[in-house]
Amino acid sequence: MKYIVVALFTCLPLSSAVALELQLQPPRAEWMLQAVSPPLLQREGTALVTEQVPVQELVAFIGQQQYAQALDFMRSDFSGIIDLVESGDVDAQLRNRVVAGGFMPNVQRNQVSASLMYLLGHVYMELEQYAAAETAFKSALVPLPDYIRVHESLGLMYLLNERFADARIHLSRAASLGLNTSNLYGALGYLNQQSNNFWGAIAAYQQAMVMDPDNRQWQQGLLFALAQTYQFRSGLTLVEQMLQDEPDDPTLWMYRAQMSLQAEEREQALSSLETAIRLGEASLANLQVGATLHLELGSIGRAVELLDAGLEEGMQYRFVDQAVGWLIRMGEWEQTQRLLAGVEGNLSLDDTERSQLLTRQASVSLNSNAQQAARTALQQAVELDPANAEALMRLADIHRENRNYNQAELLYQRASADSMFRENAFVLMAQLAVDQDNPERALQLLRDVVRNNPGRSDLGRNINSLGNLVLLRQ
Repeated sequence: MKYIVVALFTCLPLSSAVALELQLQPPRAEWMLQAVSPPLLQREGTALVTEQVPVQELVAFIGQQQYAQALDFMRSDFSGIIDLVESGDVDAQLRNRVVAGGFMPNVQRNQVSASLMYLLGHVYMELEQYAAAETAFKSALVPLPDYIRVHESLGLMYLLNERFADARIHLSRAASLGLNTSNLYGALGYLNQQSNNFWGAIAAYQQAMVMDPDNRQWQQGLLFALAQTYQFRSGLTLVEQMLQDEPDDPTLWMYRAQMSLQAEEREQALSSLETAIRLGEASLANLQVGATLHLELGSIGRAVELLDAGLEEGMQYRFVDQAVGWLIRMGEWEQTQRLLAGVEGNLSLDDTERSQLLTRQASVSLNSNAQQAARTALQQAVELDPANAEALMRLADIHRENRNYNQAELLYQRASADSMFRENAFVLMAQLAVDQDNPERALQLLRDVVRNNPGRSDLGRNINSLGNLVLLRQ
């Protein structure tokens, strides 16, 4: 099963924009070939007079799905044809051996009808002997190039083997010749889906459903295409109908969750996703989306439960760190400690990630007034990753509080190398300068901040006060 993945970007309470990515299953192709439909006997091809009895026998075997017996029967009566087909007809002898069929004068004993080759191709296809099936089908098209059922069968076989370009040629040809079946339009819908032509897929699946409205495969194909084109209102209507028949189908609940996200119906999305997880759709991506939605909607405990489950599945530390950062900002210290413990027990971290983890643990220690433990953790964090600007800033804060101004200044300067922290580092260095009665340096630092970010109008009052103080001292 291929999975196809669908992403929706949204504003979340984490430290940066997070992509909500649900794992949605594309519709599974299960194509059915109709071997003995009326057009076989009425329009596209007719058996030779000499083939009437063997064709009836062959149709009976196919109708009972006795494909191996059908091939044995053909081998006993048409061994020469079978040998050519199974060898790939390298010498193109079938071109002269396959005829249109019906009542034909001067038919030779070694010639067969296109109808017989169509049935033979069907047998090979059902036995998954696709090379032989292709040879048989193509030989039927030599005397009857507009043989509709052969074009349909070839198209479906190519579809099964993911030869999508070849499939489109023959299925489109069948449609242009007048074939109008739900199977044909469903197959065209699937082809459009595979080429990411989702609007074309919608049109084809809708046409298939006009003829077969209860076909689950067409419904699933249409649902997938609607999700890809953000037609969430139509998609939600369809998925609600499908859930009435299959309320325990986790895939349908996943679609309901995704389309609810598209519709900005967050609570419905979350309840749908939780149902899907309960029914077995507990992939890592789905656990992450569920945790994110719970954090956004305030269900902190359940969010951490899902994150813990994700840690056991190998969730990336980057995502966990964002969640921990949000919990710290919200003052959820108990849940923060619980999540950090899960990281320690489940993830293997590199030096950079270990440094980030130590920085988070230092925040917990500072909240508990365990300054020495925090300082030790931050020093270890900086040793593991000298570019960890957040750890540098927090360690500098501790040194500033302890009046270790030179050390604090050095750490702030190192942190300012990171563009995300540069502005705050300059403001705090300005505060250090004020603490050390150096208004000239403080003024210079704040002016640098405003020069690089004119939007910091909040610093105007401080700059004016420092400017006046400098003038008074001159």
